[in-house]
Amino acid sequence: MNKFNIINLNEFTWQLNIAIMGGTFAVFSLVFDEKYIYYGLVTFAFGVTTHVFYKFFEWIFRKDGTANNWYWITHMANVFFVFAWIKVLLCVY
Repeated sequence: MNKFNIINLNEFTWQLNIAIMGGTFAVFSLVFDEKYIYYGLVTFAFGVTTHVFYKFFEWIFRKDGTANNWYWITHMANVFFVFAWIKVLLCVY
């Protein structure tokens, strides 16, 4: 059954899963209520942006599959982006 999956969400990072859900929400908001499209677009942008930063910081701070003492910067960047995402969503509506 696994070979019939169009998208295997287990292979993606959590940020890309959020981006896919935000994009899907934006599409369905066009059908049902257009005023919510910004929630989906902002969530999609959040997911893609944080995925790029996550992969960049993982490339810098994770060598040979092990995290070093500076890997906390990766988590702090994710926390910063989550708070920025929530702030933008609150400012939109």
